[in-house]
Amino acid sequence: MVIKNTVKLALLPLLLISGGIFAADNSAVVGQWSLELSVQGQTVPVSLTISEDGDRLGGTWAGPAGSNTLSGVNFDGNTLSFSMQTQQGSMSVSFELKDNTLDGGLASPMGDLPVVGKKSS
Repeated sequence: MVIKNTVKLALLPLLLISGGIFAADNSAVVGQWSLELSVQGQTVPVSLTISEDGDRLGGTWAGPAGSNTLSGVNFDGNTLSFSMQTQQGSMSVSFELKDNTLDGGLASPMGDLPVVGKKSS
C-alpha cells in the first residue's frame, strides 16, 4: 500500500506538467487568414483573424455583411473550429489545417457552405 501511494505521488507532477507537452501548437492558426466562402455559386471574400490570450483562442470573422466575434475557438493540431452569432443566426465553422491552408465549411441556416483559405500573416 505504501509503495502504491509513493508511486502515485511520484507520477503526479509528471501528469500535471504533461498537459503543456501535448497541447496543440496554436501558432499554426494564430494570425490573419484570407478566406473564400462559396455561396450559391458566388465567391465571397472573408478575413479571419485568430488571436491568442494565454492558452485561449479567440478572433473575428469579417466579410461584406460585417464583423463577428468568434466563440468556442478550438484547435487540436489538425482541426480549427468555432462558432459565431450573426444577423442570420448562429453559425459554426470547422476547418482542417494542412500546409498553411484551411479547408472546411460553415454550417448556416442556408445549409453547409464550403470555405477555403490561406494564411496571410
